[in-house]
Amino acid sequence: MNLDTVTDKHVHEIERLTKELLEVMRKAKLQDEPLTELLRQLQQESGRVRRERFDGVDKEYSGY
Repeated sequence: MNLDTVTDKHVHEIERLTKELLEVMRKAKLQDEPLTELLRQLQQESGRVRRERFDGVDKEYSGY
């Protein structure tokens, strides 16, 4: 998944919304659906991109 061209605002929103959707799916007992794993991957990737961008801008917080 390539999120390099996605704006910082949209990366943050993707991460937040996938987290919320995964929570709803968990409550609805849909954890075993194939979509759940794809959403987890999207959430992880968007979080990684967001952290990398933040670390790139503010070197003091690198690695947190």
